[in-house]
Amino acid sequence: MFYYKGAFRETDNVIYFKSEVPLTENDVVIFGEKTYFIESVEKEFLLLQQVGSIVSVSL
Repeated sequence: MFYYKGAFRETDNVIYFKSEVPLTENDVVIFGEKTYFIESVEKEFLLLQQVGSIVSVSL
């Protein structure tokens, strides 16, 4: 189990969560109905950016 602390750029909001897999830069995480893009990772600290919507594309 991996434990993380996430913060949002230009806010004081911080969230704590755990993951069964290690998270890296450019991953996308979903909490309920909210989706976040991981901008950067430093140890267990993540800088998050909220995503407005995800578009499904088939090739």
